[in-house]
Amino acid sequence: MIKKCAAPSFANDNWYQVVDGISSGRTAMTIDSNMFGFWNDVAGKPASGKIAFAPPLHAPSATSLDSDIWIWALAMNAASEKKGTAWLFIPWATSKQVALKGALAGQLVTPPRTSTWQDDTWTKYASQPEFNNFVDSFKKIQDHAALAFTPRVGFGEAMNAWAVAMQKMVNGDDVETTLRALAEEIRTGL
Repeated sequence: MIKKCAAPSFANDNWYQVVDGISSGRTAMTIDSNMFGFWNDVAGKPASGKIAFAPPLHAPSATSLDSDIWIWALAMNAASEKKGTAWLFIPWATSKQVALKGALAGQLVTPPRTSTWQDDTWTKYASQPEFNNFVDSFKKIQDHAALAFTPRVGFGEAMNAWAVAMQKMVNGDDVETTLRALAEEIRTGL
């Protein structure tokens, strides 16, 4: 499918190019996080109101549906000289009120708070026709989703190695051999 359908630049595209492709209408499908809803209500974008959502695909024989979920978070550096100020900001910025207000204004993509998803105003807003199945898809996977992304030493190198391996497989290298070599490279690097 990648060979037949993907843009020639796919191996070098990062998240910004994926967003541009989907919001401009040049890309027909992407498998990514649920935050593309943010670009589904942007005046002047060709794909505005046309981006639809669906739970991730899984093998027919799979016993469960597992999915990653993406959220934004705040952290405080242990070396900060103004921990008191930072600590006052973090609870305010992640509070129920600020999360709901940001979600309703389209400024907080994929709100991480349960209280926001239980708020009728938010679910009514996010269930508008132009969000094309966003809420239903989220509700279907929420009990099967986890924060699978854990930043750690070697993560960037592992992702780069994965991208190189993907390019090799698309260009004809044996998939099983390439994936075994990739797994060994990642294990050695970590």
